[in-house]
Amino acid sequence: MTSHAMRFASLLLLVGCAPTRVAPKQLPELVQPEPVGVNRGPADKSGKMIDTTTYDNKLASIRATLARSHIELDAGPVIESCGEHHGVTDCVHCEIASRRDTSGVDPDMLDAIAIAFARYPTRVLEVSGIQHVALCKDIHYRDDAMPQPAGMAMPGDARLLLSLEPVAHIADYGGDFTIEQVVHHEVFHMLDKETDDHDWHALNPPRFAYRDPAPLDEAKRPSGFVNNYATTNEREDRASTFEYIIGQPEKLCAIERVDPIVAKKVKLVRARVAKLMGLRGLPAEKCAHVYSVPSSQKHRSFPHGSTT
Repeated sequence: MTSHAMRFASLLLLVGCAPTRVAPKQLPELVQPEPVGVNRGPADKSGKMIDTTTYDNKLASIRATLARSHIELDAGPVIESCGEHHGVTDCVHCEIASRRDTSGVDPDMLDAIAIAFARYPTRVLEVSGIQHVALCKDIHYRDDAMPQPAGMAMPGDARLLLSLEPVAHIADYGGDFTIEQVVHHEVFHMLDKETDDHDWHALNPPRFAYRDPAPLDEAKRPSGFVNNYATTNEREDRASTFEYIIGQPEKLCAIERVDPIVAKKVKLVRARVAKLMGLRGLPAEKCAHVYSVPSSQKHRSFPHGSTT
């Protein structure tokens, strides 16, 4: 995208203006954890806020993980970006989350953010161009009729926004994505500058045309795509495929076994990403399928050049 919006609405991405960057404090390299997710479980219905010590420690973990790639965790209090976003001229508003905004939020969700970013080698995040990450109470447009995104990639600002509210309570809306998926989706957008990708279009079903807004019925997955939102445009298609590779490999495996188009898209995305971060950063390819990608496509990479 330039955005990963909520499944129960419509995921959108924006580009806007960022405040002046302050050089982050250099911290020691962190040991990259094993690529496993955090089992957050359902949102806490008790309404209790995360206690001060726990909240501060978890934010410190996120901040340290980002700092190894010279990325700042925005302190706020508000980030607003105005301009044209996907043909819509509007302003995007992010109120930086505080402990007061954690009512019903599982503390493990904050751990999951740190783990998601730690999956990436430092050189990959540097290539992405991300300089700021903002943890927002929520992300909304000045036009209240617009859906609230769960995340937003802002390449023009070198910034990535994450929203606590929609992800913490996604189960209330029948959604099934996680904060890790939001992170991976948006990071991929920061890496993927490809437009009019002929190799990618060649994999789509015959006579298929992307459509924005995409259908909202997540109960019916369209053939050739990991979800409905992937049918928005080719960039959302690739980012959605990648978020499933990293965030929901078992579910993706089940899709691949019955959908040869998705299986080919997965192999193409894996091949391109592996040129940046190596196979170690990707989940093991466990699905048993026979679909192959032509070598001419497999060796393409993102247009940033080598990261070595």
